[in-house]
Amino acid sequence: MKNPYKGQHDDLEIRLGKAGAWILVFLFLLIITLPPLYRNILEFTKNTNLPAGPDPVALPERWVPATELFKIGNGEGLLTHLKEFEDKLEKAQFTDPPRQLIQRSLLESPLREGNRKTRIGKEGWLYLQTALDSITGYGPLKPEPDSVAKDPRRSPWRAPLDVIRTFAGQLDEFGVELMLVPIPVKPMIYPEHLGHASPGPVTHPDASAFYSKINALPNVEVIDLSEDFWKLKDTTRVFLKQDTHWTPAGMEHAAEKISSRISGKPWYAPGPGFTPAEREKRQSPGDLVEKLDAGKTGFAEETVEVTPVKGQVHDQDSPIVLLGDSFTNIYADDIGLNWGKEAGFAEHLALRLRIPIDVIAINGGAATGARQALAQRKGSATIMKKKKVIIWAIAARDLLLAESGAREAEIEWQDVSFNDEPPAPGNRETAKIRATMLSRPELPDPQSTTYSTLLYAAEYHIDAVLEGDIEAEEAGRIAVIHYAFKDRRPLESSTYRVGDQRELELVSFAAMKELQKIETRNDSDLFDLYWDLTAIRPLDATIAGKPHVFASLGCCLFALLLGLGLRRAARQ
Repeated sequence: MKNPYKGQHDDLEIRLGKAGAWILVFLFLLIITLPPLYRNILEFTKNTNLPAGPDPVALPERWVPATELFKIGNGEGLLTHLKEFEDKLEKAQFTDPPRQLIQRSLLESPLREGNRKTRIGKEGWLYLQTALDSITGYGPLKPEPDSVAKDPRRSPWRAPLDVIRTFAGQLDEFGVELMLVPIPVKPMIYPEHLGHASPGPVTHPDASAFYSKINALPNVEVIDLSEDFWKLKDTTRVFLKQDTHWTPAGMEHAAEKISSRISGKPWYAPGPGFTPAEREKRQSPGDLVEKLDAGKTGFAEETVEVTPVKGQVHDQDSPIVLLGDSFTNIYADDIGLNWGKEAGFAEHLALRLRIPIDVIAINGGAATGARQALAQRKGSATIMKKKKVIIWAIAARDLLLAESGAREAEIEWQDVSFNDEPPAPGNRETAKIRATMLSRPELPDPQSTTYSTLLYAAEYHIDAVLEGDIEAEEAGRIAVIHYAFKDRRPLESSTYRVGDQRELELVSFAAMKELQKIETRNDSDLFDLYWDLTAIRPLDATIAGKPHVFASLGCCLFALLLGLGLRRAARQ
């Protein structure tokens, strides 16, 4: 077949000499080989001891990709090994700088692209991707179909409706009402900055049916704030522009609505109340700017005005319990949220009710963690008989996400068991023990989590009590809370291994009020939780000698050998 366009355009021919071709081959090979070569040499020359202290602590074995690729554990299949290697490679610390460089380039380009965690909308509005996922997909009622793409090693999935029904039944036996407050997420109230105009709040199609099923339970009331927030946004901003959470105005409106429902209860008896302080301004760039993972960006800090509340607004003996997450902790606790203290949801709820509140709020833990902390109190079954209502304030995304989205966001729905032992208040009496670790949960990569600080619970067997008194549960077991990482910086306690024996200085975790708000990985079924007071050093692997020099010299030597090899090949 003849070319129909032949003769219509001049033929364009580019000729490249032999030397130029070999130079391009040389440069291409350098580009694809030098970065991994440099990284492997650098990792290989790391010193695996902590730099400070008289007794250096051994860190986990250095991770050299070139050698790890060929290390297959006993009984481990090739596919499993390659999958785990790929996961480690994606999360390796040395991938941070190039990833941040690429993300910053996408962010500052005309495309204004976000990443897997954060979506960039119009006029600089930022949205959490899981919040967007919660209003699409299969949702809370329709089970997702199984597929070959799902990890066959995953644990069984519990749907939120079954867990809520069980929890409501437990509370009903105690004579306690449950007030479920699904806090709307930003795209429900501000869809227009994503290019989606709407006459009303946007939510998942099954949300109404889902809430109706919960509302039908005998002792449960669902308070959906979506319509209230939609109307409120006409007069004031309800959500922060660069943060996941609500503004002080949105939070105070929610406190006003919930307090009006409780004040009509026959058992409600207000006290002398609390005193609001003068309004003050607070600034923060917002958690979604951090989740962009682009290093320094052009986003300025947001400014809000809050009203701190003075007085003892928290009281474990209160008939009102507030279970919450970061929506409760924002403006109330500075750890990981950076919006200041004493002006949060619990403070404003107590201000309007004029009585203190029993508060358990864990960042990212409203689905299971907060309920677990309530149930694991010593004597919780007895304590609950004195409660009247539980306000369960939880981000609506946690309720509406389908299985795959919830797993990716690390949201788990589990039943809890209440403690039948006699109540015992937390105290600050310490004890020193020698103990062996029996189990601990798997810890995530610090760069992949929603919040910058994480705790975890490990089970120990008490080998000897060195000082003080400590009460262990069956078979001498106790559960001890440690830091996994703080401000995304791993600490020495993250390296503790099962089978290790160590000396610990412990205090009841019930006495550590501030730490109880931090997201915690806890797979233990023990009720007595302790906090490890042992000073923990940052986990910074130092470099033996000058590995950057070694890595650079190694790359230069490789480039020289590669150049000589290609030159010889070209002559032949």
